[in-house]
Amino acid sequence: MKSINEDINLKEIEEFGDQLRNWRNFIAEFFNKVIKDSGKISGFDFSMSQFKTMGAFRENTVYTMGELSKNASVTMPTMTEMIDNLEREGIAERIRDSQDRRVVKVRLTEKGKQLRKKFMDKRRNELKNILSNLSKEDRGELMNALAKAYSVLKKNSTV
Repeated sequence: MKSINEDINLKEIEEFGDQLRNWRNFIAEFFNKVIKDSGKISGFDFSMSQFKTMGAFRENTVYTMGELSKNASVTMPTMTEMIDNLEREGIAERIRDSQDRRVVKVRLTEKGKQLRKKFMDKRRNELKNILSNLSKEDRGELMNALAKAYSVLKKNSTV
């Protein structure tokens, strides 16, 4: 009986690697454009890590550092540094939990909420521009393919 991976050849592995690089490069270019354009809109010079951190927030929610770390897929020390930077810019603030003073929570300031909204609006508009070039059927197929690819990769990844 054949095992599943016996049918995979070197050419397929190389093609898969090429496609992953293409997606990585596209996503990096996409977010760099959104960040650059959002910075122009808001008059603020954002870094990729600041946007990643702001993307971990949802509207008016208050988070623990652990929750933000998980949302942004970064370690706690990395998130601490990211929040330090946002706090210096007046975008986020730390608050003590009223029930347990040992717990530190984080929320966006009004400035942070406005900047996040501009960024999210810009991202939505860029995605809309991309998706508007596809038929409804093609958009559905793409969404299904991306969801399936994510599921397969996540399930079989050692990362």
